[in-house]
Amino acid sequence: MATATDLKTGLAYDIEGTGTPVVLLHGLTFDRRTWRPVIEGLGGSFTSIAIDLPGHGGSGGRATRLADVVEQIHRLLESLDIARPVVVGHSMAAAIAGLYASTYPARGIVLVDQATEVLPFAQMLHQIAPMLHGPAFDQVWPNFENSLGLDRIPEPARTLVLDTHNVDQDVVLGYWDEVLTTDPAELQARIDESAARIQIPCLAVFGRPATDGERERLDRMPDAQIEEWVGDGHFVHLVDPRRFATRLRTFIDYCDQVA
Repeated sequence: MATATDLKTGLAYDIEGTGTPVVLLHGLTFDRRTWRPVIEGLGGSFTSIAIDLPGHGGSGGRATRLADVVEQIHRLLESLDIARPVVVGHSMAAAIAGLYASTYPARGIVLVDQATEVLPFAQMLHQIAPMLHGPAFDQVWPNFENSLGLDRIPEPARTLVLDTHNVDQDVVLGYWDEVLTTDPAELQARIDESAARIQIPCLAVFGRPATDGERERLDRMPDAQIEEWVGDGHFVHLVDPRRFATRLRTFIDYCDQVA
């Protein structure tokens, strides 16, 4: 494994393996180390690039618009001569994966416990926005923590994930700024328009039943596969990382066949 920080983008990353490139993007308040159990499950059979998003882990910079994050990731991949990757995003980073696929060439995308339906979440954030922006943030945040299902992750992966966990109010609000400052219906329409440009295979893995809205939007894609591993929770990829790695391997092979 090679670890480095790209001087132009400020993004820290790990790269290892050979073959089809797979970009791994972590969720908000965590970092690239959360992908280690999955990368080990892949066994070096693909070129895995795990990236710290801006303001996380070893990456510099501040939270910014997701479109700008996508551009940074693309510039990093260009510097590594990585073209048409499979982009895997967990939670908030699933939106980054989708936006990448709607903007730059990619083989496929994997959405981990998050799809392109954001309306209910955006409406909820708007209701509690005053608390999020003030000293009450520390009172509100545990509600989000409790929904993550961190206790479902077996050891030693759970300790690894907790070691990466860093909650910074400015970082959280920076990444949520577009959601908080845009009318929820308008934001959903914008995301739907962007998702309509995705014409590559998509795999969505949920640790719960997908909502009707998530299913309906995934069904609009020309080639979407849905997995529901009910009971595994938000960190569905880490409850059984070998199972996830096996499913990811099958999906990457499929993407290579249809490319």
